[in-house]
Amino acid sequence: MAEREGRPVPPEDEVIDLDEEGGSDDVASALEAAERAVSAVEERHRAAPHGIRPAEVEPGGPAGEPPLEPGPADGRLAEERERALRAEEEAGKLREVLLRKAADFENLKRRSEREKADYFRYALSDVLRDLLGVLDNFERALNHAPASGAEEFRTGVEMIARQLSEVLRKYGVTEVPAVGEPFDPQFHEAVMREETDAAAHGIVLEVFQKGYVLNDRLLRPAMVKVSAAPAAPAAEA
Repeated sequence: MAEREGRPVPPEDEVIDLDEEGGSDDVASALEAAERAVSAVEERHRAAPHGIRPAEVEPGGPAGEPPLEPGPADGRLAEERERALRAEEEAGKLREVLLRKAADFENLKRRSEREKADYFRYALSDVLRDLLGVLDNFERALNHAPASGAEEFRTGVEMIARQLSEVLRKYGVTEVPAVGEPFDPQFHEAVMREETDAAAHGIVLEVFQKGYVLNDRLLRPAMVKVSAAPAAPAAEA
């Protein structure tokens, strides 16, 4: 095994190119490559020649004899010990990279699932927003229908408007509460103010155009008239 800056470097067919800052074009392939590299390092560690361990080396000769002089076996032992330490260090670093890439992959998967769910929840926003204009026209027609006569026509229009409302509700479109509610700039658009003592300041008095939300996202704000506190009378000179 070659060495680079004091660390063993796997052969070219085992080198993996991982971006330590996170992210990868193919995270799954990077994870598999990291796992193979870790297994290769550990296998070479287990298969190291002689299988000599530090505990098996006696510090000296038999009792009563002077310690043995260092020989070739001691040099190989020190070399194998150093190689084992480096292999363990390399395996630990590869495990760290593997864990980081696994976390990146999990975050990517969750983000993809969330984006996919949001797409299906809001993909019809433009179509449903256009249908709201049709529903507005039905409601205007009903509001301006004659009080008497043409009852069958009025009933038919009411049925169509109700059916359209049910279809919109089926796809998650609901009306924004307005009349009697405190003015909320996130859902209401004030087009008129009225000074009055009949309601507290900032209460919606009338709706000129209904607002709607798609699931939890605003589809169209409600155009409303908002109450205001009466102006104080001018002081007499």
